[in-house]
This record gives sequence, C-alpha cells and structure tokens, in this order.
Amino acid sequence: MKIKLIASDEHYDEIANELKEKGIELSDSSNLVLTEQNAKISHIIGKKDDEIFRLNISDISHFESFAHDVIAYTANDKYKINERLKNLVVILDPNSFIRISNSVIISVDHIKSIKPAFTQKFIITMKNGYTVDVTRSYYYSFKEFIGI
Repeated sequence: MKIKLIASDEHYDEIANELKEKGIELSDSSNLVLTEQNAKISHIIGKKDDEIFRLNISDISHFESFAHDVIAYTANDKYKINERLKNLVVILDPNSFIRISNSVIISVDHIKSIKPAFTQKFIITMKNGYTVDVTRSYYYSFKEFIGI
C-alpha cells in the first residue's frame, strides 16, 4: 500500500519511519493521503514539463485551479501540483494564505497592489505580475483578513 504523508517537519520523520515499519510505502503521487492534524507544510512537490521540484511554500505567490489541475505560481515559473485547493486550505498557514475565490488561494506576502472593482470585488496584482480577482463570495472575509 502506498500513501502520501502530510506532516509538520518536526514529526514527519517519526511518522514516516513508523509507517515504513508497518510495511506502508510513502509516495507523493498516491491518491490516499494521511495528514497530521494542524500540520502546516513548508514545501510542496510540483511538476514542470518532465521534472519534479520541491517548492518552498514561501516562494509561492498563489495557487489556481483549472478543472482538475492545480497550478502553483512562483516569481518566474508555474508548476502543476497534486493537491486540491480544499486540501491546501487546510495545510497552508492561515496567517499567510487566504482563499479569494473558488479557484484561487493567494499568499498575502506576495501582494503588490489591491484595486477595488465594481460590485464588491477586488483585483489583486501579485509581485510576479499576475492579476487575480477576489470574488463577491470572498469579499468580506478578504477585507477583514487584510484589514481594509
């Protein structure tokens, strides 16, 4: 049996060793995921072309989903990841990341500017040049989070 393990850096090795002793193999591509409660991750696995990269969470400006694909954007590149947005909301630091629509999660540390738009929306420009919209459903939670 193969599983994907999501755990804090301080507990990852201990949990991984215990699982391996029980004959469970760890794989980042497994559909079965074991997540430590309240674990906040420091890196995520991303794919670009045929290469696999270990991405630091602090380097990621935002995540965006397109149908079944989730893309992580950094300053210069974008990577396909295997996590779903609803899982990312749970494992990302809630003080640094916020969901702004059904398809986008952003890092507040990577915001360059916020522009109000009509009908309770914001247009956010990220430091890497990408623009994303805060939808009406997330308008008030975003305003409260940012403090505007």
